[in-house]
Amino acid sequence: MDKQKKSKKRIRIGILSFIFLLLCSIYTVRDLFFSAPDVGHFKSQPGQEDYQHYYDKVLASLEAQPVSHDVETSWGTYRVYEWRPEAVKDKTPILLFPGHSSGAPMWRDLIPYLLKDRPVYAFDALGDAGMSKQSLPFEDTKAVSQAVYQMITGLKLEKAHLVGHSFGSSTAAGYAKDYPENVASLTLLEPAFALNYPKASVFFWATVSGLEFLPESWRNKALAEISGEEVSDVASQDDMALMIKAASSSYSNELPTPQPISGDVLKSWKFPVYLALAEKSKVTSQSTTDNAKAIKNLTVKKWKNTTHSLPMEVPAELTQELISFWKKAEE
Repeated sequence: MDKQKKSKKRIRIGILSFIFLLLCSIYTVRDLFFSAPDVGHFKSQPGQEDYQHYYDKVLASLEAQPVSHDVETSWGTYRVYEWRPEAVKDKTPILLFPGHSSGAPMWRDLIPYLLKDRPVYAFDALGDAGMSKQSLPFEDTKAVSQAVYQMITGLKLEKAHLVGHSFGSSTAAGYAKDYPENVASLTLLEPAFALNYPKASVFFWATVSGLEFLPESWRNKALAEISGEEVSDVASQDDMALMIKAASSSYSNELPTPQPISGDVLKSWKFPVYLALAEKSKVTSQSTTDNAKAIKNLTVKKWKNTTHSLPMEVPAELTQELISFWKKAEE
């Protein structure tokens, strides 16, 4: 009798788990492709305070502190940080596009190395976690590019070397598609959407990671499935990891889902493109590399023993390669 009860209990749990997974999948598809545009926002005041606490700590940990700019656009105000060391102030700057649920502080580990070669600008995306304040929904990805253009114009930048990570790569690539004349070069670090759609499992785990009512262990598992890291790494008490985790669970992202850049557009790009892939990535795949082959001036490298968090894992080595890449791009 006990065995029958246990068997029925397992069946009920299995059915409930299946229903839960199905609902998460439906929610993901609806949210990504069919939901009406809205304005990005924190879901609660405590969640916002938690995120800002770690955001401030990560930013304060940098030895070189930036100049802060608030740049007005038609869709809201961008928070932009500028580092311009005297020795490199006249060189073509780097513009950093952050990944989802992070903000400008995600570049903490790269910035000290980047500053040795060029001025650096990092911003918080409108419609995503950070200090930028969105006031009008983005109706499509073209509007996102227009907002970035207005931000860059407000900063009085002419050309820049664009560097995007993950979802930020799709924003950088979209801007390069719409405003190619303003691009000195384009660097795609573990790009999501820019060259191909991520696997369906990535969409699913991204949804799970943002469900606040789930146990933290489940959300850590979801983040690990996305990044390719161990759960123990995701559960780290590092301020950066805690900042990203707080953003994932407490901020409602409101950005249009990008489409991969078409082959015809990739073929038309005259500026150099650097594509960095992680060996253990769950976001990029062989189709990322295959589609990138349409780019005429392309450099591709797969970094061994790295995950989707590649720029945080090999900052010194990656920057060394990028400095050589930028120098060649300007020859």
